[in-house]
Amino acid sequence: MSLEQYLSEQGSSVEIGLVLLSEEWQVLGMNEHALRIAAPDMGPIGQNLFQMHPARSREKVRGILTELSSLQESTQRSMVIDFLGKVLMISLSRLVVPGTPMAWAVSFMDLSEQTGARTNPASGHVELKKMPIYENGAFHFLSADQVHLIEADGNYCRIHTPHKKFYLLMSLKAVLQRFPVSDFLKVHKSFVVNLRHVQAIGPVGDSRMMVSFSDPSIPAVPVSRRLVPAVKKALASAGTVHPSD
Repeated sequence: MSLEQYLSEQGSSVEIGLVLLSEEWQVLGMNEHALRIAAPDMGPIGQNLFQMHPARSREKVRGILTELSSLQESTQRSMVIDFLGKVLMISLSRLVVPGTPMAWAVSFMDLSEQTGARTNPASGHVELKKMPIYENGAFHFLSADQVHLIEADGNYCRIHTPHKKFYLLMSLKAVLQRFPVSDFLKVHKSFVVNLRHVQAIGPVGDSRMMVSFSDPSIPAVPVSRRLVPAVKKALASAGTVHPSD
C-alpha cells in the first residue's frame, strides 16, 4: 500500500504530527497534534529535543535522529518505530529557510491501530499483531504467518518472506518482545524462525546443525549448540518437522 493510498483510505481521520528543529536539535515549534502526543512528558518548546524526553528514552531518540540524518539525500528518511507507547512512522526532512535557525522537520503518523498495538500489563511492552514496515513510499503490515525468518542486522532486523526481504528498526530482542507469537523461536543469537515454515533440522558439512525452510528462497540458518535440544523439542511439538540426528 502506498502512502497516498493509505492517506486516501484514512480520509480525514489521519493526523500528522510535525516538529521543527534547529541544526542542534533544538525544538523550535510543534503543531497541535505533536503537542498532544508529546505533552506533558516532553516539557516546553524551546529546549533541546533530547532533554524533552525521559532519561530512559534519550539515547533511543538520539539514535533514531542520527540514523535518519545520516542517510543519503536520495534515500527516504523514514522509519517505523514504537515510542511513547505508540507505533509511529517517523520521517525527517531537511529544511532550507533563509534567515531562520530551522534545519529539520520531523513528521509522524500514528499506526497503532493498523498494527493492533496494545500494552501488555504484565511486561509493560507494546505488543503488535502486525509488523509495520515503510519503504520506498509504501506501507507493509506483515502478519506473523508471512514472516519465515528474522535476522539480526545491527540495530535493524532483516525480515525474510518468500517474496521479499524487509528491514525493521528493532533489535531481535525487541522484536520478540513486540511480537510474542508462539510460532517464533530463537535458534541462534542472530536468528528467529517461524516454526510453521521450517522443513528440517539436521547436520550440514562440519556437523553444525542447520534449520532449513519449506520455501527454497529462504536461506538455511545455523542453530546454536546449546539450543539444539530445545529447538528439536519445539519442532517436534509443532508437528511439522521430524528432526534428524
